[in-house]
Amino acid sequence: MKKLTAGLLLIASLTLASCAPKYTAATAKPVSDMNCAEIKDELGKLATIRAEAQSKSGVSKENVLFALFFLPGAVVNELDNREVIAKVDARTEELVKAQSAKSCPTK
Repeated sequence: MKKLTAGLLLIASLTLASCAPKYTAATAKPVSDMNCAEIKDELGKLATIRAEAQSKSGVSKENVLFALFFLPGAVVNELDNREVIAKVDARTEELVKAQSAKSCPTK
């Protein structure tokens, strides 16, 4: 019984710890309303989110453990990470265009 409980606890911990980072552009401030500092700040946040999603994508420890214990979890985790990366890339592209249009410094 203790082994079963420990196994379930491990699976629950892995599930919670290895999920893709969450990002939605729907709640983000419109790019047209942002100033240069806000654009720079959001670009930094997006880079962090993208790096986290990439680290949990592909042959990551999370996906390997999911594959060992719960194969559909590995597939869902991979799809979630790809979706986050695509959303972050689209938002980053919008911000870079706005940064250029507003003549914001890039450093």
